[in-house]
Parts: sequence; C-alpha cells; structure tokens
Amino acid sequence: MKPLSRSRTSRLHASDQGFTLIEMLVVIALIGLIGLFAIPSISGVFKLSLGTATREMASVIKETYNSTAMTKKVHRLVYDFKAGQYWVESGPESLLLDTADTRQKEERRRRFTKPNEKEEPSAFTLDKSVTRKKLTLPRGVEFEDVVTEQTKEPLTEGKGYTHFFPHGIIEQTVIHLKDNANHHVTLVIQPLVGRTHLIERYVKAEEAVVQ
Repeated sequence: MKPLSRSRTSRLHASDQGFTLIEMLVVIALIGLIGLFAIPSISGVFKLSLGTATREMASVIKETYNSTAMTKKVHRLVYDFKAGQYWVESGPESLLLDTADTRQKEERRRRFTKPNEKEEPSAFTLDKSVTRKKLTLPRGVEFEDVVTEQTKEPLTEGKGYTHFFPHGIIEQTVIHLKDNANHHVTLVIQPLVGRTHLIERYVKAEEAVVQ
C-alpha cells in the first residue's frame, strides 16, 4: 500500500481543520440565537419591573380608597424617596390635612422641643389592612418625583403624601417613576373613585391631569 503523498495529506488535514472551524461557527451561532430568544435584554427586564411597580401601586391606591370609604378614617399614601418605599397610613376622621403650612409648624415645634422631652406620636399609623408593611419598589425602579395639590413644585426627596378622605375625595396626585434603563411612566391619581391613569412616558403634572 502506497503511503499518502505529502500534498494529499496536507489537503486532508486542511479539510479536517476547515470542517472543525465550520462546526465551531455553527455552535457559536446557535448559542447566540438561543441567548437572543431565551434571555431578555437588561432594558426589557427593567421595563417589566417598572410595569409591575405601577400595577401594584394602582392596586394599593384602589384598596386605600375602598378602606377609607368603609372605615370613615382619613388615609394617606406615603412616598419615601430615599428608601424607595411606599405604604398606607390611617388616622381619625377629624384629622387636619397635612399641608406645607402644617409641616412647617411641626418642624418649628420640633426645633424648640427639649432633648429630654418625648415627641408626640403621629396621628397616622401604618394601616395593615391595606399594606401590611412598607412596600419596596422593584430593583432598578425609583420615584422620579411626586406632585400633589399641596405642593407647588415636584417633590424629589424626603417624603410625600396623598390624602384620602371619607367623603370620597382624594388629593389629585401625579407620580413619576423611572428605571435604570431610562424608561419613564406617569401615574395620575384621579380625585374621584380611586381611579388611576397610566401614561407610558414622562408627562408634566399640569399636562397629565387633563389627559
């Protein structure tokens, strides 16, 4: 049996290498396709979280409206910008509305309170019938700002409040949420029957309330 010539051996070897290279390219292409369809993009994940956050918040708002009507207690939805949390508190029916003026008076009172004096407890307490605990926004989602009837400028820090009254009126509020992928949503709380209106972009408060 004649030994294979050097040129024929080289051709076979090159053919084997070429076939192996093609196989590798096919495998890489398949992995890329599987990854494309099986793993959602980071942007998509954030957008999904943003949608979840708005739906859950809209549900809490509706439950708060119903609880206010049934218990005849003033309720308020609290927004904590720093913690990225929100929850519902309730107080007596006769409770005064928490406005910028009342907050300033409370701040002055606290400033002149002696260190050894105990602060008076808030008339509002966590309403566990609506939110058993403080609810945290999904990872990557945060409050951009909140505008209520009591604020002249959008709130971007500290805490904000939306009040619900037993006679069926709610402070009209515009909530802006955003995620790390720069998606924005506008959630409008209507002053009647606990309805919310969702706009899938950032809309200024004065424009959002008329849409």
